[in-house]
Amino acid sequence: MGIFLLWSLLLLGLLTGPGASRAPMVVTGTLGGSVTLPLQLQDGQQVESISWVCRSVPGAIATVTLVEAGGPDTFHQAESRYWGRLSVVGPERSLQISHLSWADAGSYRAHINLQSSRVTHTREYSLHVYGPGILGGKESVGETVIGTLGKSATLPLEVPVGQEVEKVTWSSRGLVAILRPGPAGEPILVAGTQGPYSQRLSIPRHNYSLQISSLRLQDSGPYQAWITLHSPPINITKDFILHVYERLQEPKITASSQIMKDGTCFITLICSLDQPGEDVQYSWDPRGHGAVVSHGGTTLSVSWRSGVSDSYHCTVKNPISQSSSSIPVRPLCSGSFLPCCLRKEFLLFLILGALQIK
Repeated sequence: MGIFLLWSLLLLGLLTGPGASRAPMVVTGTLGGSVTLPLQLQDGQQVESISWVCRSVPGAIATVTLVEAGGPDTFHQAESRYWGRLSVVGPERSLQISHLSWADAGSYRAHINLQSSRVTHTREYSLHVYGPGILGGKESVGETVIGTLGKSATLPLEVPVGQEVEKVTWSSRGLVAILRPGPAGEPILVAGTQGPYSQRLSIPRHNYSLQISSLRLQDSGPYQAWITLHSPPINITKDFILHVYERLQEPKITASSQIMKDGTCFITLICSLDQPGEDVQYSWDPRGHGAVVSHGGTTLSVSWRSGVSDSYHCTVKNPISQSSSSIPVRPLCSGSFLPCCLRKEFLLFLILGALQIK
């Protein structure tokens, strides 16, 4: 029994010794940036050579041969899609990959040959490449999709031709839906039937796009599709920005005016909406010479004389609709439009003038 236990321990030591591979180290990078695959050698290990391998590329993508007596290392890059993007950094000769692309995501290995051992040590890595802003939690820049309140909007997603999809995960401040291939390869919805999107999600035929119906204003925001492929085993992400707008109602125009002695009438017009929403633009017509538009286009200040223009129009627009209203000018610059206190002063002036004539 003791001998069997001894042989078992010896065999276990051979399987899990220094030459055996560890669990893959997860390394993350952002699209277009750089990432380092660290070697993390043990103290005292004298390296003779390092060979870097990527699962999706045949052969080694790079090799490092160390020269004794302090001479320069020999670094060789294979002619692959990594050419010109690889470098060795740090005293441990870790590998740095620059100008990251979606295709760089996947499994990597470092085969390490030591001077004092014939056993090849292996380090494994799992590289994940994300879109800019995803790691930092900031809103990322993506394809803009416009939707109308109460209607439907589709976030279009195209899977690379010839790629086998394992799943597509849709997220927006949390999980939205998970799609997987179903019968005959048609995608089916396997998660996302609960929560705020309950009974509002559907999948357009033959693709992994996501359609959201009965849109709400709170549906606006960033969305991301995370595509997990079988072969090659990589992840691809695509970002979207969904904007949901409400159709604009007719704007209201409020006015104030001041009549000068020379007959010039100064008018201030304010255009407003009860619920303006986002991305609303205001415009006035006609503008006229000397007109001043302020407060984001909502306010028009203009001097008016008879015969210039009979009315002013305010138009409001957002990406899905527009509406307008107008106000006549002439009544604004007549005595009847004067405020009550001014009308009393004007009437008193007329009475005093009549008394002086008598």
